[in-house]
Amino acid sequence: MVAECIGQFNENGENEMERENASAIRCGFGRQDITPPLGSPLVGYYRPRRAKGVISPLMIRAAMFEANGKKALVIAMDLCLMTKDLSAEIRTLAAERIGMDPDAILINLSHTHTGPLTNKDFASDTQADPNYIAMLKLRTVAAALEAESTLAPARLFYAKTTAEGISFIRRYRMKDGSTKTNPRTLDPNIDHPLGEPNEDLRLLKIVREGAEDLYLVHFGTHADTVGGEYVCADYPGFVCSILESAIPQSRCMFLLGPQGDANHLNRLAENSGIVGKGKAEEDPAKMATHARYMGRVIAGRILTVCDRAEEIPASEIRFGSLEVALPANRECSRLEEALKVQEAYLASYDEKKGSSIQKLSGFNMSVPEARRIIRMKDAPDFYLYSVYALRIGDFVFAGLPGEPFTEIGRKIYSHSPFETMMLCAQTNASCGYVGTEKAYDEGGYETLTSSYKKGTDKVLTEGMLSLLEQLKQ
Repeated sequence: MVAECIGQFNENGENEMERENASAIRCGFGRQDITPPLGSPLVGYYRPRRAKGVISPLMIRAAMFEANGKKALVIAMDLCLMTKDLSAEIRTLAAERIGMDPDAILINLSHTHTGPLTNKDFASDTQADPNYIAMLKLRTVAAALEAESTLAPARLFYAKTTAEGISFIRRYRMKDGSTKTNPRTLDPNIDHPLGEPNEDLRLLKIVREGAEDLYLVHFGTHADTVGGEYVCADYPGFVCSILESAIPQSRCMFLLGPQGDANHLNRLAENSGIVGKGKAEEDPAKMATHARYMGRVIAGRILTVCDRAEEIPASEIRFGSLEVALPANRECSRLEEALKVQEAYLASYDEKKGSSIQKLSGFNMSVPEARRIIRMKDAPDFYLYSVYALRIGDFVFAGLPGEPFTEIGRKIYSHSPFETMMLCAQTNASCGYVGTEKAYDEGGYETLTSSYKKGTDKVLTEGMLSLLEQLKQ
């Protein structure tokens, strides 16, 4: 379904400014703190963690666009995961309060691995704190209402550059022909990485009349540089704080691009290329050193292009969604072995040292693969998810669920009918990894643990491109 709002020029205006204001896009901004209390369960690893402290706050940031009464809302959350049902509930609540279509709301997650649990933990039986979820809903609506209350005439500017040397493909072909995710640094058995990271860095600069300028920054790599048990927004949070400090009267949002096979670790460089190593139990402040470094690299590159960004015509809002069926990766024939792997793993589990990616002695499958087989034993044949897109003039926010590989994003960009676009991952649902067909043939952690079969990338790609073509018409 595609909805639209076409701005009409006011031909009866007394002067050019009045005609421009009559048809202009308006934009507002709101934000709320969603940092969890100490002791809250954290999510992102195969071991339970509880928040011991806070390195940087977690935020909700919301940008609203309006033209002739039709509204669209882009929300960025410093969270790792969110179910489709929770996302739908939050978007419905916000839409009802504001009076807009839920399909015109995109929620994009930064995927920080030092953020709170919002559902059942995949590493334990821990459930999210219902009080935190209630707070999350209220503050999302509050951020949206603040964005609505600050709507002001706006002009849109777009720039594209690169942030080099901070994102790397984490899947490697080993010399024995196997595929490993994050092998040991300088492992002599590494042959080559399986792909190229997408180093593209995109900026949507929004100049608002009588209000702060907005800087929407888009980049794709895992926000997993911190670790430990201290809450942190990771590098996306530092991008925002650094830019806001560098540019007076500005506000910043970070939107995550496809990153399912990319992170910050260069396994072919000494110390993986990490800046300022340290462990949380030794010195919590050191854990954020590399995240801050990445934030500075990205912010620095944005500063070099922000004043040269080109204006985008913006006199209409259109939006839409398209439901796609993702084939389930179910292997019931291997369930018995998977149950034995799970049992052996739990029996030998060491909370501090236990690895979930290892193959246990005597078995032919890894622990994450076994967990996937057990998790999927009663799965349906297909999972239904949606792709989303918001068109703001000649610019498009496009949203995919889960963590698609970088090559999927690259293909959508290359075939998109829009020249100016941000393709976001982790949008309106966290549904896990979506690899390419080639990646399934290569093997490795992401595809072995994915809930979806080979060919899912084609379903998502074709669905998104079909929706974009509808919005272009």
